[in-house]
Amino acid sequence: MFTGPTGGCSRRTFLQLGAGLVGAAACGGQTPVRTLDRRRIEGLLIGTYLGDALGGPVEFQPPEQVHTLANPPKAWRAGEQLDAAARSAAADRIRLRSYRDLRPVPEPYAHWSINAAPGTITDDSRHKLILLAALRQAERKAKWPLTASGLAQAYLDWPSNTPLPANVDYADICREWLTEIHYAARWALGERRLEIARPQERLWNGLPTCCGQMTFPPLAAIFPGQPEAAYMSAYKLAFIDNGWGRDLNAAIVAGLAAALVTSPDANQPAAAWKQIFSAMRTTDPFGYRRVPWTERSVDRWLNFAESIVKQSQREPAKLFALLDAEFGAATKWEAQVCFVAAIAPLILCEYYPLAALSLSIEWGHDTDSYAQLLGAFIGALHGPDIFPHSLRTQVTERLRLDYGEELSEQVELLMRLAERADSSALFGW
Repeated sequence: MFTGPTGGCSRRTFLQLGAGLVGAAACGGQTPVRTLDRRRIEGLLIGTYLGDALGGPVEFQPPEQVHTLANPPKAWRAGEQLDAAARSAAADRIRLRSYRDLRPVPEPYAHWSINAAPGTITDDSRHKLILLAALRQAERKAKWPLTASGLAQAYLDWPSNTPLPANVDYADICREWLTEIHYAARWALGERRLEIARPQERLWNGLPTCCGQMTFPPLAAIFPGQPEAAYMSAYKLAFIDNGWGRDLNAAIVAGLAAALVTSPDANQPAAAWKQIFSAMRTTDPFGYRRVPWTERSVDRWLNFAESIVKQSQREPAKLFALLDAEFGAATKWEAQVCFVAAIAPLILCEYYPLAALSLSIEWGHDTDSYAQLLGAFIGALHGPDIFPHSLRTQVTERLRLDYGEELSEQVELLMRLAERADSSALFGW
């Protein structure tokens, strides 16, 4: 029995009473607690995989080539307004594409099959598969807490434990994808031979990147309605994150934990998102906001996203020009770029989810990283049915065929961990 804030109800009952408030009568007369149903977890997962698969075929491709595709992402012209009709049209542009036209050859950080089919994921999702593998291993062996060292070992083990086709090219492409992270993983495990291990701070030359944004969203499902617990778990595991990126990426997981228990209102969509943004801003267990003479990254980049949306005057072309001006010299997979490229389209679209998802791809650059992050938030808030059924089916089929992964099994794994009375101890804090 779970005997925390809900008093006498079981942890399973506590988690399955549905999105919204658990009444005092239902759980022993204690203070109401927000909970979720398993559909929100499914929404988070399929949303992030779908966003990845939507952005993958056009990621970092030259705009002039992208716009030769049949039904390409929209190229916004100066003066075009994002009104209600334009939002509807943007949502209708959501479609999964084959990699055949622009990216037929497998790439280490992208798709891993020739002429990859629509729905195929990239490394943005493979990072999550490694996290899930680490969680399965810890559960199977009852080896808790899962620490940064345990996740580092999962990164080292994943290439030999994943049921990919027996093709030498897969070994080579996987090795190239993970070389830099494997250096850091061995260092996290105590190895100091520089030919095989390098300091974690060296990873990506110390840039705060979107690594944690790609990897840690599933952790939110273990801590629905518990932003600080979700933050702490992501922060503890984040040997792959550098500098203030570690805080920003953990705050994103805190926001997802809030999204999982926030009730969306179709008549006032901004209200739910304000709660989610507030969770990211206020979840600050290490006091980043109180560091003298600095601005916390979460506040800085949320404020920036809100500011450029106001400046854009409802014109996507203006918004994209402002993104170009700010991030022209940045690596487009730096943490702040991915964060703003997901959040600003959402605000511009007045929180209409599928329109925002479409717009997050239309700026270009690291499109799968932007869409996978926004897709996670949309799915966590609205559940899986917000996304077209046919698209969900294609993505889940590719996960199964390409990686032997079943979405339903992933949901059950996260539910089991969420149901544990000692869930906060799973990550050693």
